[in-house]
Amino acid sequence: MDNPIPIFPLNLVLFPNTDLPLHIFEDRYKQMVEYCTNYTQPVGIILIKDGNEVGNYATPYNIGTFGHITSASHNTDGTIEIIIRGQEKFKIEELLYDKPYLSARVEEIRHVFNAPDVSSLEEVQHTIKNLNKVIDESYGGWASSYFTESDPQSLIYQGIDLVLQNLSVPNNIKQNLLESESFERQAKLLLPILNESIKLFEAETNKNNPYPGFSKN
Repeated sequence: MDNPIPIFPLNLVLFPNTDLPLHIFEDRYKQMVEYCTNYTQPVGIILIKDGNEVGNYATPYNIGTFGHITSASHNTDGTIEIIIRGQEKFKIEELLYDKPYLSARVEEIRHVFNAPDVSSLEEVQHTIKNLNKVIDESYGGWASSYFTESDPQSLIYQGIDLVLQNLSVPNNIKQNLLESESFERQAKLLLPILNESIKLFEAETNKNNPYPGFSKN
């Protein structure tokens, strides 16, 4: 991209096709929100590598996600509630320090996955279905079937979204998932997390089962 974009370093990873609610209270980020909403500009959401969210400029990782502010609500105390929708990934080419908030020249990253091995695709689909099933059971629900994406990248993001809703995952693993450039690499990182989630929900369900030894047909 020719024009620099605002950079918002945070202690989290935003993935494409996911929503992020944020409470904005620092003046510099209020200015950033006003700029992005007034000029329909994206903001770069990126994990902090060194430093803090509040105060001086933090040092971010090199790969982040374009975010589009889909809503902004101003509170009476001057703070702002926003929701950011993750879009494409980007790579930082040059950090700029000429504004109260960090900005950067960036390059958009567009990955087109080669067709993955069928067995790898089916393994991820099967594991996501199993996780959906045990999550439902832990809340007393049940369904005869569970939808999974057929497109490889959409399938990975479906699995990531499912995990993020139900399990705390270290930021370095999330960043590795974001930066991975192949289905095989993302699947290798994601499958152990999905399987660990299944174990945790199964254990929780068994603990709360008043009739040990009984299960759904």
